[in-house]
Amino acid sequence: MSRRCAIDTCQQPSRVLCYCCNENLCLEHLSTHKNSKSFLEQVKSFNEEVQKFDAEQFIERDRKKLNKWREESLKKIQRYYENKCEELEQFYERKIHEQRKEVEALQRRVIYYNQHEYSTTIAELKQKFSSIQQNGIPIHLRSLTIDPNCIAIGEFKREDFDLNELSLPYERLNTPKTTTFSMTSSEKYFLIDQNSDLVLVDQDSRIVEQIPWQFGSIRDMCWSFALTSFILITEINKTYLLKEKTLSITCIEPMANQLWILCTCSNSLLYLVSLNHAIVEFCLLPRLISNRRWDQPDTCQKFEIIKDISSSDDLLALIITSKKTQMVHFILRSLATFDQLFSIQLDIVNHRSYQLSMRCCLLKKNQWLICDANTSRLFHIGKDGKVKGTFKYEQEPFHLAVFDSKILAIRTENTVDFHHL
Repeated sequence: MSRRCAIDTCQQPSRVLCYCCNENLCLEHLSTHKNSKSFLEQVKSFNEEVQKFDAEQFIERDRKKLNKWREESLKKIQRYYENKCEELEQFYERKIHEQRKEVEALQRRVIYYNQHEYSTTIAELKQKFSSIQQNGIPIHLRSLTIDPNCIAIGEFKREDFDLNELSLPYERLNTPKTTTFSMTSSEKYFLIDQNSDLVLVDQDSRIVEQIPWQFGSIRDMCWSFALTSFILITEINKTYLLKEKTLSITCIEPMANQLWILCTCSNSLLYLVSLNHAIVEFCLLPRLISNRRWDQPDTCQKFEIIKDISSSDDLLALIITSKKTQMVHFILRSLATFDQLFSIQLDIVNHRSYQLSMRCCLLKKNQWLICDANTSRLFHIGKDGKVKGTFKYEQEPFHLAVFDSKILAIRTENTVDFHHL
C-alpha cells in the first residue's frame, strides 16, 4: 500500500523516497523539498564562511586609516603650535620695541625740558615693564575639543543641516586682500582666487596646487562636471578653461570679447549672466554652442540687478536686488521651462551707497545657503521656498562653496573658513 506524502497538509500518495532525510514525498512537494535542501546547504555554507572570517586583518587595515588620521591631526596641531609660538615671539619683540621707543623719546624730551614734568610718565613706563617682567603677557588657552562625529565607524547617517548649529571653523586659510573673492568647488577641490595665483585646496584644507594667473581680474568661476574643468570669466571680456587634471589654462575663443559677470554650470549646460542682466544658456558638449537666451524683464525688472546665480541639475537660483527699494529676493526657476517656482523676500535692506557681495550655493535635497556681506548673515532656504534659519557670521562673508555636502567654505576679507556640515 502506498504511503502518504510526509508533508502534514498533503493528502497525496508518496512517489519518491528521499534518501538524505528518509522521507516519502509526492511529486509536487519533491521540487520544494529539493529547493529547501539547496537553501539549507547555502545557509550552512554561509555559516561556515562567517565562522572562518578573520576580523583581525580588516581591523588592522582600517586601524591604519585611523593612524593616518592621527598623524595628520598631530601635524595640524604642531603647525598651529608653531604659529602661536611665532606669534608669541613677535608680540614680545613688538612690546619691547615700543618700550624702547617710548624711553628714547622720553630721554630726548628730558634733555630740553624740566625732568620733574615727566616723573609720572617714567613711573608709568616702569610699571608697564615691571608687569611684563613679573607676569609676562596673558595667554588665554581653551582645551582642544574634538567633534565626536569627525570619525564615523560604520554607516554614517547625516542629519538635516541646521544653520543654527553651524560648527566653528575647523581650519582657516589666510588669503591676500582682493576685490572679487572668487571661489568654487569641484568633486575633489576648492578653487580659490588669490589675485596673481589660483589655489587648489583639498578636503583636508591643504593647498595641493598653486597656479600662476596672469589673465586679469576674475569676475566669477564655476565647475563643469561635463568638461571636468573650471570655467573662469574675467573683466577683460575673456572666458577661460582650467583643466583639473592637467591644470592647463586655455581661452574659450567662441566666448571671447563678451562681457559676463556671473556663471554657473548644470550637467553639460553653462549659464552666463551678461552686464545687462540677460541670461544665456550654452551647451558644452559635443561643442560649445549658444542654446537659449532670456532678457529683461524675463530675468529681472529694469530697476533690478542680478547679484548671483547658482544651479542644480534642474533648478536655477537667482539673488536679485531692487535699486528702487533696496530689497533682496531669492528666486528659484525651472531650467526646463524657466518658469518661476517661488520668490522669497530676504530680510536684507541695504543702507549703504553701494552693495557688497551676496552669493548662494546648493545644499543637499535642493536646499540653498546664502551669504550676505552687507549684514554679515547667512540664510538657509528650504526646498519649499521658506527661510529655515539665519546665522550672524563673525566677519563679512563675501563668498561660499560646499564640498561633497560635507564641508562648507566661507570666504571673508582675509580668510577662507572651513566648517563641517
